[in-house]
Amino acid sequence: MDRKLTNLTEQILLDEKDFIVPAKKIWLKLSLMDKLDDVHFENFTTMLKEDTRFEVFENHDNSTAGEHEEDIENIVFFEGPQVMLKSRKPSRTELGNLMITKTNTIYKSLKKAWDQRNIENQDEEDQLLQALASTQKLLRALKKEFTESS
Repeated sequence: MDRKLTNLTEQILLDEKDFIVPAKKIWLKLSLMDKLDDVHFENFTTMLKEDTRFEVFENHDNSTAGEHEEDIENIVFFEGPQVMLKSRKPSRTELGNLMITKTNTIYKSLKKAWDQRNIENQDEEDQLLQALASTQKLLRALKKEFTESS
C-alpha cells in the first residue's frame, strides 16, 4: 500500500465539497498531479478498500453509461466505486440532498419509461404508473423535509 497516495487521497476528500466522491475522479486528479506512477485504477480502488480511513461503495447503477461511458466521463460523470472518509460524517442537509438527487434520478428514469412505454398488459402499465406516482410523492416529501429544515 502506498501511504503517500492514500494520504493525498485523504486530503483531496477533505477539500471536496461532496462527502462521497467518485474514486475515478480522485484517481484522475492524482494522475494529473503525476502522483500515480503507473498505478491502475483497479489497484487504486483496492488500496482505498484496504485503508481503514476510507469507505468505498460500489456503484452498481451502470444504466446511464453503457457503451457511452467514456463520453459521459468526459463531461464529468464518473461510473464505478464512490469513496468517502469515515471520519467525515455527512450533515443532515448533505444526506437530504443526496436522497433528493437519487430519488430524482429514479423518477426521471421511470418518467422516461412511461413516455416510451409500449405495454400491452394493463397490469404492467398500472404498476409502472404506481411506481411513478410513489416516486413522485417521495420526491415531494424529501424536498419538503430538507428544504424547509435547511
